[in-house]
Amino acid sequence: MEKKIQLTVIMVFMAFVVMFFASCYPSDSVYYSDLDLVATIYDQDKNFVELSTYDMPDSIVHLKDTLDMENNVDLSREFDDFILDLVRENMADYGYILEPDPENNPPDVILTVAAMATKNYTVWYWYPYYWGWYPGWGWYYKSTDYYWYPGYPGWGGGTTVTSYTVGTMFMNMHDMTNHTIETDTIPTIWLGTM
Repeated sequence: MEKKIQLTVIMVFMAFVVMFFASCYPSDSVYYSDLDLVATIYDQDKNFVELSTYDMPDSIVHLKDTLDMENNVDLSREFDDFILDLVRENMADYGYILEPDPENNPPDVILTVAAMATKNYTVWYWYPYYWGWYPGWGWYYKSTDYYWYPGYPGWGGGTTVTSYTVGTMFMNMHDMTNHTIETDTIPTIWLGTM
């Protein structure tokens, strides 16, 4: 139970780190390579060499915010098969075998793949200003000894809103060799996010 809590805390922390770095981008030019971030967490006590077979669902779970439906970004399923094929290819590269009959031959691990997207907004506002002074145009604030001059009509001031979408993928490896029906738990031994 303690490992489960630790993995949950680490997973939440990593999601926060991903959101923090994605939301604090310092310039207007945003490139995919500037935002790429990959993080993994794994059970250090687990001997992964003992695991050889795996199974995974044939679709990616698209996560949604159920409390604020307007906050959701619809994800296309256009690349789901491509992503799942890449996962299968990488698992094969690491020596894992996709179990052809998981109902009769339980695999050692089950992989789940999920994706989500958030839309980030930035509001830029600049105050109207005037680079000169004409008599009768200034207002004087006695408490601060500060003059304020309005700008010409149509000059200065305005609001600009920019937005960008950030997508995140989660992959979980669940240890089926240590699951217990009595406690209804399946330990997660590896988590990857990008």
